[in-house]
Amino acid sequence: MRVYGCLVATARDWVRCRERLERLSASSLDRESIQREAVTDLRRVIGFDRWCWPLADPEAGLPTGGGVAEHDYGPAVGRSLELEYSGGDFATMGVLARRRNPAGSLSAETGGDLARSPRWDEVLRPVGIGDEAVVACRDTLGCWGFLKAYRDNNDTSFADHDLELLAQVGPTLGSALRRTVGQASRDMPPAPSSPGVVVLDPDLRAVSWTAGAREWIDALPLAGLFAAWGILPATIYPVAALARSQNGSAAHALDRTADGRWLRIEAAQLEGQPNAQIAVTLRAATSTETFDLLCRAYALSRREREVLAALLGGLDTRAVSARLCISPHTVQDHLKSVFRKTGAHSRRELLARFSGASGPTPTPPA
Repeated sequence: MRVYGCLVATARDWVRCRERLERLSASSLDRESIQREAVTDLRRVIGFDRWCWPLADPEAGLPTGGGVAEHDYGPAVGRSLELEYSGGDFATMGVLARRRNPAGSLSAETGGDLARSPRWDEVLRPVGIGDEAVVACRDTLGCWGFLKAYRDNNDTSFADHDLELLAQVGPTLGSALRRTVGQASRDMPPAPSSPGVVVLDPDLRAVSWTAGAREWIDALPLAGLFAAWGILPATIYPVAALARSQNGSAAHALDRTADGRWLRIEAAQLEGQPNAQIAVTLRAATSTETFDLLCRAYALSRREREVLAALLGGLDTRAVSARLCISPHTVQDHLKSVFRKTGAHSRRELLARFSGASGPTPTPPA
């Protein structure tokens, strides 16, 4: 049995780890490089074998695509997410996204009885995973992802001090992810413009779909890998599981296609059958639906949001001044700040970016 934790890393190691992650968060590296380097630092101090790091919709608090992972339960990812968002599990991403303490582990929250966790018993245990630690990568502007670390079943469980370190670096990791929201590949075919629908059975298996849905699915990151595993894109499962467990209430999340366009995934139960099927709609997100997320990503102030919203509504500087009861000079000052934060160089570019007409958006500055 390997023993991780205080016998390996010292308090100085933890301080240095936090300092390295802070520098990494402020760097100009791309998102995946930041994630992999952060995992290397944390693995050296905490100790774990496998991991995964999905991104998140900060408003819905749901995991989305575009993340990275190193584990061996890939074909069961959909089932794991379904179990995690169906209620009754422990240390779930949905809970940690909202809880004051953003870190938790299966061993701590099950009282050491891992079999109480459905996803451990059905998905993690069969591949030799013993304990799972999770931290919501959440800063003051929202939750931008979830880092999960796994130890083998013959290793010691994550200790309180391991979770304390994860909780301390969670905001730093969240800010790092937030600043990379605009990063996306430009070498992919454009996402479709018309919506698509996938119908799932009560066990979240696809039973029918439209051609438009297939086009959207093919436009998502890791589409080929999910197809090889025989599962749908990962984001669909938590959204559908929530819709199934909420007594007919719809659930939704925003995701990105491989070419950087915003996609809204919505799920709701169909009526008229004893075992209700679930309809999942995939469509281009509207500017209204992405406005809050982009304002969070660029850390815009309340007044900056109001000025930008008025411009998107078609008002010029004088009209914005009259609506918000501020001087035209103050409007210009707020716009200068918005340009600086977003990296836009003109009003036309700024409005195109927030209207969704410009595809991928540049990375928000640190």
